[in-house]
Amino acid sequence: MSKVSIIMPCYNDGAYIEEAIASVHAQTYKDIELIIIDDGSDDEHTVRILNEISNSTIKLVRTNRVRPAAARNAGIAEATGKYILPLDSDDIIESDYVEKAVKILQENNHIGVVYCYADLFGERSGRWDLPNYSFEKMLLDNIVFVSAMFYKEDWKKVGGFHTDMQHGMEDYDFWLSILELGREIHQLQEVLFHYRIKPSSRTTEFLTNIHVVKQTYYDIYHHHPKLYEKYKEQYAIVLREALIDQIFLNRALQEGITILEKVKRIPILKSIIKKFIMK
Repeated sequence: MSKVSIIMPCYNDGAYIEEAIASVHAQTYKDIELIIIDDGSDDEHTVRILNEISNSTIKLVRTNRVRPAAARNAGIAEATGKYILPLDSDDIIESDYVEKAVKILQENNHIGVVYCYADLFGERSGRWDLPNYSFEKMLLDNIVFVSAMFYKEDWKKVGGFHTDMQHGMEDYDFWLSILELGREIHQLQEVLFHYRIKPSSRTTEFLTNIHVVKQTYYDIYHHHPKLYEKYKEQYAIVLREALIDQIFLNRALQEGITILEKVKRIPILKSIIKKFIMK
């Protein structure tokens, strides 16, 4: 049995981390080490919980607010497992996620990353509406969340997670680096990961600034020139398809607005719409 190192960065997540730890301890796969990285937490509740960790199977690493990518790197550097699974301190995994992911890696040498379907909980609930995995879609945008299993040796080969990506997406950049090694990505077609939606996070802040989004994707593209040169035809096709989808989506949106404006001129419907909006 090969060891799995679960890497859990934590910054002021005392309200959630015990639930995340419990999901690790509930795993059916037993050769697991849990490494928690306290990235400069200053919340009293979080500090107390982390200081009270006494389970011999948990290793606590402390960093000084280096942010998620560098915190993960610090934890992985301490890991003794063959396989790595990052898990943020506010998320949880199903009890058989590790076992099923390890099985795929052990039986398929060409696969370097294993992830699964996911759902949301917290501020929103329901399935996480990510498309099924395909290499072409991955060239265009990230469809693999950070809580996916990979080889520690591959992490070493690609130099870990980029730490200069202040607005996130370092996981997307990392997966592209793994693909550059010639590895493939496999998706388990069942919900084994639960992603917590909080009122505010780095992701929500990232999505509100168009200039930050553009710059981040520009940086990712230029981090992987050989990959995009090698697959330039596939990239061009999927990019064109995405542009066409956007054109038709914008057209449908504009037509919907036009119809709504016409409907508003009908007094009784105008009254109904007003009541609906006020709710």
